[in-house]
Formats: sequence, C-alpha cells, structure tokens
Amino acid sequence: MEKAPSTAYEFAAGAQAFGDGAHPTTRGVLEALLLIDPEAFAPRIACDVGAGSGIISFAIIERFGSSVMAVDVAASAVATLKENAARNGVESLLMVAQADGFAHPDIVARAPHDLIIINILAEPVRRLGVEAERLLANGGVVIVSGILLAQEGLIVEAYQSLGLELTARLVIQEWVTLVWQKA
Repeated sequence: MEKAPSTAYEFAAGAQAFGDGAHPTTRGVLEALLLIDPEAFAPRIACDVGAGSGIISFAIIERFGSSVMAVDVAASAVATLKENAARNGVESLLMVAQADGFAHPDIVARAPHDLIIINILAEPVRRLGVEAERLLANGGVVIVSGILLAQEGLIVEAYQSLGLELTARLVIQEWVTLVWQKA
C-alpha cells in the first residue's frame, strides 16, 4: 500500500491546533487521498475545512501540487497553520482563513474548488453539505470525515440528496470517511 502523504513536513509542537495525524478521522482522509490518482484527477484548488494544524492541507499539496485554502474556526489553529506553512516553505500554495465552515469571502472568491475536505464533526459535516456542493467544481471530489458509524446514515442521506455520488467509504475503528463526486 502506498504511504500516506505529508510525512516529510515539520509541524509546530503543542496543542495549538487539532491534528497530529494519529486520529482515525485524519488517517481516513489521508487514506482517501491515496485512492485518488493524481494522473487522472489534478485539482487546481482545494479547500480544507477544519484544517487544524494543516496535516491534510500539506498532504494535498504533496500529492497533487495544488493550492489549498485551509480554513479553521479557531484563531490558534490559523496561527499554527501559518507557522507550519512558513516552516515548510509552502506559503505560496497555502492560503489560510479563519471561518466557520465556508463563511469567508476568500473561499467563495476562489470557487469552484476541485477538491473539498470537511473533517470536523458529523452535524457540521451534514450542515455544510449544501454549501460544499455549491462551491464544488463539476467532476470535483468532496471527502468528509469526523463521522461515527452510528451517524453515517444521516450523512449519506444528506449528500445523496444533493446529487453527489458516493465513490468510496473507509472505516477506521468507529469512524467513517466518505468520498463523494459531483457529476
């Protein structure tokens, strides 16, 4: 099996932002990214909602070489994201915004996004589906995580109702990561 991306990067220590790569939801997203062939799908720009420390954003940069709009609601996470981008020399590919979900003008201005990651909790994942679908490019991919097995049905129902196609499902412990594609 191919190794998950973003192992070559250095991240600021401390609990300034969620995400050391060990949590099953983060691992699920990293594994989902490996399912996408960079030769067949080359995102121009991605949006990482709930970016935390930036591990997933960095994995997107490493795997696809695309720009990433990294978004987190916490000011401490945004500061950590910026520090990590500078530490690793990827400031030109990583745009950072503090916002709740997609509620930032830079996210809308850079749409449509070819790849959207939403790795937070199930209820916000469900709630953000409509906006994600609206901001997603035709043929684009949405990866959602932060979903317990018992919550999966609600997420599947919500995203299918948007006309998105479920293309992959990964389970790590009691957590589910779902990969959707827009026609």
